Amino acid sequence: MASNLMILNKVKATAHIADVVAPASTYNGYVVVLGVKGTDGTYTTAAPAAVTDEGMVVIADEGLSYEAEKTIDDRVIATGEVVRAYQMELGDIISIPQANITATSALADAKVVVPNAGAAKMECLATLAGTEVLAFIIEDLYTKAGVLMAKLRCIRTQK
Repeated sequence: MASNLMILNKVKATAHIADVVAPASTYNGYVVVLGVKGTDGTYTTAAPAAVTDEGMVVIADEGLSYEAEKTIDDRVIATGEVVRAYQMELGDIISIPQANITATSALADAKVVVPNAGAAKMECLATLAGTEVLAFIIEDLYTKAGVLMAKLRCIRTQK
C-alpha cells in the first residue's frame, strides 16, 4: 500500500515549487512532467514518457487535514486536486515511503532511484543508466510513524 508521508529533510527555502493538477493515483514522491500552465496558474501534469524528459518535478504535498483522527499519512490526493511539486536541485534531500518506489533492484543504501518511463512512480536501480535527467541516491532506509521510508539525496537534475 502506498503512503503520503513526506519529509523535506533538506530543501532550500528558495526551492522552485509548482502548483500542479494531480493525475489519478498520485502519491507523494511520484515524478511528473509539467505540462500547460492554466489561467489559474496551475500546471497540467503527466507521467514522464522517458527518463530524458525535461520539466520533471516531484510531488511533495504536505497538505494538513483538519480532521483530528487523521495524520498526513492517511491523506489521499484526489484526481484533479492542486498539490505542490518541487523541482529538485543537487543536494536536496527528501524522504518518501518505500512503497512509493518500484523495487526493480532491492532498495538499499547507495542504490539509485530514478524516474520510470511511462510511470509516475520512481524505480530503484543498482546503478544509473546514464541518460536520466533526474536521479537520487538512497542515503538511509528507516521507519517513521510505522511507515518504511527511504531518504533520497538528489544527485542529478536537468539544470
